[in-house]
Amino acid sequence: MKNKTPRRASQYPVFTEKDMLRGSITPFRKNNDVTFYHINLDVDIAQKTLQGNVEIRFKALADLDTIQIDLYPNMIIDSILKNTQQLNYRRKYNAVFVGIPQTIKKGLGSAITVYYHGKPLVARRPPWEGGFVWKKDKKKKPWIGVACEGIGASIWWPVKDHIYDEPDSVKMTVTIPKGLFCVSNGTLKSQVEHGNRTTFNWETSYPVNTYDITINIGDYRYFSIPYPENPLLKLDFYVLPHDLEKAKVLFRKSVSVLEAYQSYFGEYPWMRDDYKLVESPFAGMEHQTAIAYGTKFKDNYQNNYIIIHETAHEWWGNSVSAPDYAEVWLQEGFATYSEALYAEKIKGHEAYLKLLNMYALLIRNKQPVVGPHDVNYWNYKDSDVYVKGALILFSLRNAIANDPLFFNILRTFYQIHRYGTAHTSEFIKLVNEKTGEDYTAFFQQYLYHRESPNLEYFNYKSGNNQSCFSYRMS
Repeated sequence: MKNKTPRRASQYPVFTEKDMLRGSITPFRKNNDVTFYHINLDVDIAQKTLQGNVEIRFKALADLDTIQIDLYPNMIIDSILKNTQQLNYRRKYNAVFVGIPQTIKKGLGSAITVYYHGKPLVARRPPWEGGFVWKKDKKKKPWIGVACEGIGASIWWPVKDHIYDEPDSVKMTVTIPKGLFCVSNGTLKSQVEHGNRTTFNWETSYPVNTYDITINIGDYRYFSIPYPENPLLKLDFYVLPHDLEKAKVLFRKSVSVLEAYQSYFGEYPWMRDDYKLVESPFAGMEHQTAIAYGTKFKDNYQNNYIIIHETAHEWWGNSVSAPDYAEVWLQEGFATYSEALYAEKIKGHEAYLKLLNMYALLIRNKQPVVGPHDVNYWNYKDSDVYVKGALILFSLRNAIANDPLFFNILRTFYQIHRYGTAHTSEFIKLVNEKTGEDYTAFFQQYLYHRESPNLEYFNYKSGNNQSCFSYRMS
């Protein structure tokens, strides 16, 4: 049966200078490499505001006297300092151009600190339409989270807000009312009470996507379980009190998920920073080492999906990252295909096929999987980067018809690009090199054209009695 292509494509929005300032590698982004952020925040829950400062350390990649950072206009900049010197800056849309009085020479490191305050955007439909989520739990205690993939971390803190540049590490210092707990990325280094406030210090020791940086605030209860394969890896869980016993049962599934993905792709990427699931006031998000889990604690696919899919992102999206949302299939398609691999590992090949057949029904073919570059564009309502991306990998596996080689390609691609970014062209090049064949036309068809091809399958008699297929465009 032919998978029909809709007669009309969906239209991209009209992109503006604002989109290009947000989505392109501008000269004032290209001239520096951010290496570290220290985010220091005081959260006023009653007023739903933030106040604090962010230290940004960077290395000059060229002689520079201006850099671009980003911050949404609803967040007010109080001052920007380099050491004790106040810096001039100008704002245009969400971009902030910071002047450096003394030129920083190529190769040298420097730092600025941005002092700011404001009321961050409230998420309309988290995590798909991002922002802060200010809720209360069943006992009317504050329960707060943030999700900002796509819309960007600059909705709540000053940052070089482009996914191509990941800091090598991050420190998060968060002060909140006493009696609540704050969970962030990495490991908890200290928790200090002072009066009616508590300050939490969390640190990551690996590169991290800025949209993956998060805070979770609530009346959390903590528990952990051992990871049999490696006692050095801690599996930590933070949930609300009324869900504690249910979580102790369901969250054990994370063990089999981690074991499966390690067998396919290699060691869990963040061994020093541990693995966490954090109950959240929205469905879920792949926040690095602090995965948001917000579905019901029932042992069925719908509720397990968050654990299975978001854990896959620790490899695909968090460790190997797309350099532009145009190529987000490298994150979402690979993570969605990983769900099918997990089903195959746990339940067998028929379960793998059943899940992929379900994905196939969701393909829309309204736009190419790879979208426009340099404009920070990704339409989350078009699920093709997920399901068609997964089916592309499924088709590639079938075309190669050599499982050890196919999984070697995935594992090698991960090992080469972990802790950094990778382009689609680099994946295609690796497939061609590993197989000794040219799959360029295959990827051009499925990634860069929306049309479904007509597949022609035929048997022919030869010395090996082989079968093959060809395709032509609809």
